[in-house]
Amino acid sequence: MLTACVIAVIVMAQLVTQAVEPDNFAAGMFYLLNVAVLGHSVNVNAERHVRDRYVAVQALAQSNAALQSANAELAQKHHDLERARRDQQTKSEALIALREQQREAAEQASRAKSRFLAAAAHDLRQPMHALNLFLAAADEALEARDIEASSKLIGEARKASVLTARLFNAVLDLSKLESGHVNPTYTSVDLSRVTEETVEQLASFAASRGVVLRYAKALQKPAWVRTDADWIPRVLSNLIANGIKYSDPSKAGRSTVLVGLVRMPNYVRLDVLDNGIGIASEHWDAIFQPFVQLGNPERDREKGLGLGLSIVNAVVSLLEGHRLELKSIEGRGSRFSVRMPVADPFAHEDAAISPADAASSPSPSSLRGLYVLLVEDDSLVRASMEALFARWGVLSDSVRSAAELGDLLQTIERVPDLVISDYRLPENSTAHDVIRLLGEHFTRPVPCLVVTGEAVASTQGVLPERCVLSKPLAPDLLLARMLELTGASTRAS
Repeated sequence: MLTACVIAVIVMAQLVTQAVEPDNFAAGMFYLLNVAVLGHSVNVNAERHVRDRYVAVQALAQSNAALQSANAELAQKHHDLERARRDQQTKSEALIALREQQREAAEQASRAKSRFLAAAAHDLRQPMHALNLFLAAADEALEARDIEASSKLIGEARKASVLTARLFNAVLDLSKLESGHVNPTYTSVDLSRVTEETVEQLASFAASRGVVLRYAKALQKPAWVRTDADWIPRVLSNLIANGIKYSDPSKAGRSTVLVGLVRMPNYVRLDVLDNGIGIASEHWDAIFQPFVQLGNPERDREKGLGLGLSIVNAVVSLLEGHRLELKSIEGRGSRFSVRMPVADPFAHEDAAISPADAASSPSPSSLRGLYVLLVEDDSLVRASMEALFARWGVLSDSVRSAAELGDLLQTIERVPDLVISDYRLPENSTAHDVIRLLGEHFTRPVPCLVVTGEAVASTQGVLPERCVLSKPLAPDLLLARMLELTGASTRAS
């Protein structure tokens, strides 16, 4: 446009002034037009080239930006993938480590179980072996008509039998506690009264060991705690008995076990202190393991079974809000403490303590004249219980199954004072069927006692735990439980 304007001005100036000859002007204008056309063409091509380069540069810049974005996204994905790979590797390593820990824990548990079974088998064999030999010797004495010797040997056999039953039941109790098959029954218990009764029961044992057992009962007020009324007396009894057994022989005449209660706003602490041999700190964990007895490598049963503290630990661990503490100095003595939560002050329904735990020995004469039904499928056990009932003056009828009991109930003329049944019976029946038959036949409740060899007898909600006893069963415990359920001792008095 500018070039055309310049040419137009030149032409008009020439026409006005005629300054240049027409031929020369024409030649000059021709040259000028050629230069203008060529210059315009060159400039247009150059501008188009520059614009194309600009567009190409812009496109390249956009491509580079897109490529950088793609590279950044790819790098992020690579980073995420690497992190996921590391996380997966960490999880895999953790899973492998967990499996290894579980395998090692299972192996340790298996070894511990094997050691437990080996120790239990060893300790059970000892009194059983003695029992067999005492009975054999007593039989020989009877054949020789040596009544005095046979009576003495039978007494020794009974001691071996009682020890066997105690050990077996302790092993069974510990097994039940550790397997989680024990469901505590919480109630309000006057711990002061339970402590007083337990101390009275163990007073003679302490005296036989030359140990002074003290409990300031006159200064103690009721101490209501929320606990299991069946298990907590055993915890207390085991702790006191442990203090008596491990008195220091060098402190003859000065050996003492003190039992006390410390009341706090939220809990009551039961303390059992002794000035016995004490426990080195490196053994504090070991003493709660089954069959561990410090200072008794020869496994002398006169020094206990080695299960008392294991049962204490298992019971306290099971009971809600309970805690076991130990403080001990080697050579000076030990203090075992059990913390128990206080009970609701408006719900003091103290559970009765079984006569089986009473200090005085029950008398079989209190059962004389009672009528008992026995349901037992094992002929040997049935015969032994019938013989014991006969010696106690108890009238009895026995059957081997729930079906036979149903037939017997149609013929008896007297309501039984007590029914004693095994738990597992023939024809897939159990003690539940026995209880059901009794409820259908009699208008009033009949006391029932289950004596079983089952590790776990499921009578929850049907019978209280105190109405279930484990075989082997000491006659004194059977007698005490029969007195409790029938109220015979009350009638006799």
